[in-house]
Amino acid sequence: MPSIELFVSDIDGCLARPYRPYDLDRLQALAAHADAAGTLHDDGTAPTTRPVFTLCSGRPYSYVEAMTQALGLVTPVLFESGAGRFDPVAAQTTWHPGLTKALEEQLDEMRAWFRKEAVPGTKISLDHAKRAQAGIVTPDPSEIRAVRPKALAFVENHLPDLKVFTTDVSIDVLSPQITKRAGLEWLGAHLNVPLAAMAYIGDTDGDIVALEAVGQSFAPANAHASVKPCVDHVTKEAVAAGTLAAYEQCTTQNNAQRTQTERAS
Repeated sequence: MPSIELFVSDIDGCLARPYRPYDLDRLQALAAHADAAGTLHDDGTAPTTRPVFTLCSGRPYSYVEAMTQALGLVTPVLFESGAGRFDPVAAQTTWHPGLTKALEEQLDEMRAWFRKEAVPGTKISLDHAKRAQAGIVTPDPSEIRAVRPKALAFVENHLPDLKVFTTDVSIDVLSPQITKRAGLEWLGAHLNVPLAAMAYIGDTDGDIVALEAVGQSFAPANAHASVKPCVDHVTKEAVAAGTLAAYEQCTTQNNAQRTQTERAS
């Protein structure tokens, strides 16, 4: 099994619960690990047995950038499920080449449907900050459950090239060519890190394609039931505590591998 050089975390459900206070103690512990891990070498290897820490979230740039700053991350992160990449050192944003004008027109059509069919008379609002996804958010999970089948039907009948992903408080419609797996491949090519040398933790259906692609996959205890059978490890802990446990497990495994290699030599 390759060493884990890069540990990638989702945000919602893995570092924080939407509309709930942050677990500052666990986030501070992750920030300390990230600081100690340093930055990747040019050949894609981590300088210590701690994996380098980064993010891949469906959230828009502004939220992911804020979390990047809060954790003190220096490795590029992914936002909008891999459609965008932000380099916190260079302060530069790059969009995935799959984000075409034709795709943006389809997303505009989906946003128009949300405005007409989903938003009126509810707590739902459009996720205005996103460019590569058409999304809605609400603090009421029952509204997502009510809208989801209608959104699925509209996409199937009118925008079959797109795909629908949901969380308890959101629906995102995006291109199947711009998924979290595609984002990780794009990030890996940029950093010279193969998927086999990455670990990823996620909690919803939008994470499954990424979880199935990496060298080690994790889900926190609070993950959706559909996610848990798809991962190598389900942590006993939830949200940020689960991500902290997963990260420390990868570090422990890397240490064991290094010890075994040193003994063999």
